[in-house]
Amino acid sequence: MNKFKAFMKILGSAIKKYGSIAWQKIWNVLKIAFANKVFRWFFILMCPIILAFIAALIVYIHYSPELPSLSQLEQINPRLVTNIYDKDGQIAHEYFVERREWTSIDSIPQKAIQAVMATEDRAFYKHWGMNVWAIPSAIIESAVSGNKLRGASTLTQQLTKLLFLTPERSLSRKIKEMMTAIRIEQTYTKEEILEFYMNEVYLAGGNYGFQAAGKYYFGKPLDSLSIPEYAVLAGMLQRPETYRPDRHPKNSLRRRNTVLFAMYDAGYITRDEYHKYVSTPIELAKKEEVTGNGLYFFEEIRKYMEKKYGENSLYADGVSVYSTIDPDIQAFLDSVAYAQVERVRRRIKYRATRRLQLTKKYGMPEDSVVAHFDSVYTLFKKEYLSADTVKNRRGQFTRFPDSIRYHHAEVAAIIIENETGAIRAMVGGSDFNKSKWNRAVQSLRQPGSSFKPIVYSTAMDNGASPCDSVNDQPVTIPDPDDKNPNKVWRPGNFEHDFEGMMTLRRALYKSKNLPAILTGMKYGLSNVVNYARKFGIKRAPLQAVPSLALGSVGATLMEMTSAYTVFPNGGNRIEPYMIESIVDRNGEILEKNSKVEHEVLRPASAYLMVDMLKDVNVRGTAGRVWASGFRHPSGGKTGTTNDYTDTWYIGFTKQYTMGVWVGSDTPGTMGAGHTGTEDALPIWMATMARLHKDLPKLPFPVPPGVISRGICNHTGLVAGEFCSEKSYCLYTAGYGPTERCDGNHFSSQTKSADNATLFSNKGVVENNRYEAPQPKKKKGKKEPEPQPKRNTRKMF
Repeated sequence: MNKFKAFMKILGSAIKKYGSIAWQKIWNVLKIAFANKVFRWFFILMCPIILAFIAALIVYIHYSPELPSLSQLEQINPRLVTNIYDKDGQIAHEYFVERREWTSIDSIPQKAIQAVMATEDRAFYKHWGMNVWAIPSAIIESAVSGNKLRGASTLTQQLTKLLFLTPERSLSRKIKEMMTAIRIEQTYTKEEILEFYMNEVYLAGGNYGFQAAGKYYFGKPLDSLSIPEYAVLAGMLQRPETYRPDRHPKNSLRRRNTVLFAMYDAGYITRDEYHKYVSTPIELAKKEEVTGNGLYFFEEIRKYMEKKYGENSLYADGVSVYSTIDPDIQAFLDSVAYAQVERVRRRIKYRATRRLQLTKKYGMPEDSVVAHFDSVYTLFKKEYLSADTVKNRRGQFTRFPDSIRYHHAEVAAIIIENETGAIRAMVGGSDFNKSKWNRAVQSLRQPGSSFKPIVYSTAMDNGASPCDSVNDQPVTIPDPDDKNPNKVWRPGNFEHDFEGMMTLRRALYKSKNLPAILTGMKYGLSNVVNYARKFGIKRAPLQAVPSLALGSVGATLMEMTSAYTVFPNGGNRIEPYMIESIVDRNGEILEKNSKVEHEVLRPASAYLMVDMLKDVNVRGTAGRVWASGFRHPSGGKTGTTNDYTDTWYIGFTKQYTMGVWVGSDTPGTMGAGHTGTEDALPIWMATMARLHKDLPKLPFPVPPGVISRGICNHTGLVAGEFCSEKSYCLYTAGYGPTERCDGNHFSSQTKSADNATLFSNKGVVENNRYEAPQPKKKKGKKEPEPQPKRNTRKMF
């Protein structure tokens, strides 16, 4: 700045000193020149040109700072659609601000370009950004015809307005438009300008560019459209919303025929073709209804993309995300989950209606209350619950306890492909538009009895057998966290009964609580915590306390479902994933999923657990699976938490593992009878039956290290030739009994409950099928009188 001031000071002094002399010399030269007649006329003719040049220079200097820079012109990045593809490579979802699919000039049909040039800029290849003859031509045409003055902007000028300028109509904006158009012509080739134009123009319905519009209106890619369809799209350039073929078909037809005549007039089509095309009706593609399936799935992808790559990348960079979703099974799961949770809600509403005496309070029949429950309960909360503020020592409301209030049920479900870890379907709630909270991945809930397989897995991996016995009897456990030595915990079973000695197999499929606690304590609760971490239960803290065996931990449905894949995968857990790969607009792979596998159990231990969990689906708490006719080898476990707050079922086949949760967000009790068997299992059964409809029935292969032994039911030793009552039991190699029973069943001493194997009068057990031993008939002797039945312990 100081140097500039010094320069101006010196220049001013020079002008002051020598200015008069210079002007005197210039004036003398002009007088001599003007004496010449030729020069005088030349000067007169050149003055307008000189003045125009000076005016143009002034305009350029004035508006130049407001024009796009060279770097802006060279880096035009239009907003593109981010497409989410399903497992079969079909577009399943989109994220965009402007629906645009970039198409290179080589892939744009020539007839589509000609349709545009015929109506918008026939001299496109001849001008240098602006057509100086188009303006007077438009004025003359308007004056002769009396019509409104038509636009005289070139394609380059229109592109300039689309990319850099506002749509305002003013002289200054028009000047900047022309100047920028000239700059664009200097920066890009004609083909590149056409490519930008054909991809940038707005064609109504949120569509930008001919490719997106062609698919939207006609259901076909641009290179599959006909000439009349190109004419429809080109006709929309003038007024997109007015000439929309789906909303204004008559306007669109008239405008299309105008474009077709322009193409004929420009020589792009023949007269016969013109007459043929104008008689062709406009046929639009049928719009598929937006079902909203898989919205929770796609929301997880959106959050991931936005967190890792940024919002602009998600909505503008034209990224292609190849996901794992199976659209057919996702749609089916959405419908089944919604129907089931509605049935659950209806049951809860009837219960609340009776418990809160809503029929009496509002003088309505029970069915009417349930039919209008939302309105009635809103009124009830306003009139009664708002005044119920008194609580007892336990923190419960005294007049209307939490146990009788209405708690709205929700649902979540996940399907994982075992071999790959790919998530094929996900439900995070009953209505994404009402609640975007994804209960499948965000909610930490107690898994209840569905946690027991992790306890028994700890035992199996440390030498236990499904035939090992445990005593289902009342226990008293001191509270380790309380200073009062008299404070104890007396856990019970769901059915409030005790069956005495039973095998671990029976304890699991009957979902007995006491055996699970005793098994966890025997093999170490700290070991159970370590195994739970290996199974993938990581988000919530885990405490090595007895109640851990009953699922008194926080876990997400995603964690629990992933944990169960360990069993059909032979002891390994594959990290679940939703994205196969992400590709940018240029085809470069940004990321690609790689299989991440964790060893959790030995293959033999995993098989023992599969064999135990299969019984749950045949004769246990999920026996409805077998009873329904589902014959694919499968296993699983139900879960129900205290006060019927959470209900679970997680099950697997060789191909898939699926987890289902139904419960209250509050959390609050849904009422007696709401169990994993009643609420969650039906969703699993319906969905897995549909998923496996055309799949082969694959068995679970027996891995090396699994041995089978016939065990004497009286002694727990390997059955000998004199042992008529025996069971076939599975063991891991190195842990099975080796001593053989000599048949002396009367003098043998039973072992303690901790070490016992089998002590019952059950018959032979083979492949989970039981055959009672038949006594041999002796000739010549009468049949003995039938003895009355006695209640005996059931080990299995």
